[in-house]
Amino acid sequence: MLDKLARAITRKPRLIALVAALLLIPSIVGYAATRVNYDILTYLPEDLRSSQGMSLLEDPFRMAATSMLIVEDMPAGYTNSLIESIKQVPGVSNAIWVSNLVGVQIPTDMLPQDLRDAFYSGEGTMMIIQYEKAGASEETMQAIREVRSLCNEKCFLAGFSVVVEDTKELVDKELPVFVTLAVVLALLAMAATMESTALPLVLMLNIGAAVIYNFGTNVFLGQISYITKAIAAVLQLGVTMDYSVFLYRRYEEEKANCEDRRDAMARAVAAAFRSLFGSSLTTVAGFLALCFMRLTLGRDIGIVMAKGVVLGVLTV
Repeated sequence: MLDKLARAITRKPRLIALVAALLLIPSIVGYAATRVNYDILTYLPEDLRSSQGMSLLEDPFRMAATSMLIVEDMPAGYTNSLIESIKQVPGVSNAIWVSNLVGVQIPTDMLPQDLRDAFYSGEGTMMIIQYEKAGASEETMQAIREVRSLCNEKCFLAGFSVVVEDTKELVDKELPVFVTLAVVLALLAMAATMESTALPLVLMLNIGAAVIYNFGTNVFLGQISYITKAIAAVLQLGVTMDYSVFLYRRYEEEKANCEDRRDAMARAVAAAFRSLFGSSLTTVAGFLALCFMRLTLGRDIGIVMAKGVVLGVLTV
């Protein structure tokens, strides 16, 4: 059965290439529709006290999404104007500063000691910003971006939601860079071991298609973590790159025994699949073992990577 399938594949190369190209379209759509979760706290077990505490802060207290804004060496009038502008930002439920408790006309030295300690330190002052939605929601991220647009260079925003926003920006910015670097290094490695200069590009396109298929099928999971997004492409490239090289080496061996190159490729495909099936099963099992972690981030990474290995073998 496998030999017949391999023979059929090698007899219809243009059809196979067309189908592979067409499958990229729904994969790209699926990739765009897959939500990326930047809230690492959602992967903690629900029975942890910290998880329960965060749930209570979010509902009913609605304080899970809270950030602090530090303003350095600016007059009270500027800070008061800033906090009033922040209160008007969509997604901000409240902004708390000393002006909520006493008038800004009162000198700092005349404020009660506890109040000064809470809102002032040296030449700086701090305000507390609360958001309407969860800490990693898109509404909160947009609110943080708008708050930052209101601030000058002497304002510093801090807090969990701010870290999530910065993480999102950093991952989106650097992901194309290190994926490109991984591709270049992989091409150099294959070029150093192969006589053909075009073959590494062909093999890399094949692996790239498998990566796109993997990311596109993540839409059925609903969402993936930003950590999975950051490492899955490079990890899948490293794990499955050898599969294409193995198929090529097998084809070179079979070519010496066959007059027709298509027959050589058919025999190479069948033989390579039998060998890769066993070795890939151990890799898939290793990734699926991550699914048993109580930290469900392991399940997220395990499913995506196991799926990537399977798609890598099938694409080869």
